[in-house]
Amino acid sequence: MKKLTLMTATAGVILALSACASTSTPEATTAAAQETTVAAEETTAAAEETTAAAEETTVAAEETTAAAEETTAAAEETTAAAEEEGTTLTGTAKGFGGDVTVTLTMDGDKIVKASIEGKDETPNVGGAALADLEKQIVDAGSDEIDGVSGATITSTGVKEAVKAALAK
Repeated sequence: MKKLTLMTATAGVILALSACASTSTPEATTAAAQETTVAAEETTAAAEETTAAAEETTVAAEETTAAAEETTAAAEETTAAAEEEGTTLTGTAKGFGGDVTVTLTMDGDKIVKASIEGKDETPNVGGAALADLEKQIVDAGSDEIDGVSGATITSTGVKEAVKAALAK
């Protein structure tokens, strides 16, 4: 940009000198050359200001783009987390030792996860059956499970808790 401005200023001086030819006084030619130089310097300053403003605008646009990309990424993460979590349904029924609570994670109408809490169930019988019952619920996708032999009352309580959760 400076080379172009300097070339323009030089061309202006040459034009001023040739326009004056031999009929002008050296003082008039020098004054015209000085005016042309001042005009060229002002043009250069204005061009530099415009370039600086354009660079500032570019930086601001890049910052805005980066912020928009961060916002988009955060929204996508939130959406993914919400989809991952799914709908949660909970139901409770009586087991052998007390209440049995079933928490189902749904993806639409499909059961994708089942958690059973039965803290008062007999640890070696009903308590031991809970993990197997969770798997049966997910595999069946309903309360229509076989249950666990030897833990009939706990299994029945779990089936009833699943029915209660799905009824909500």
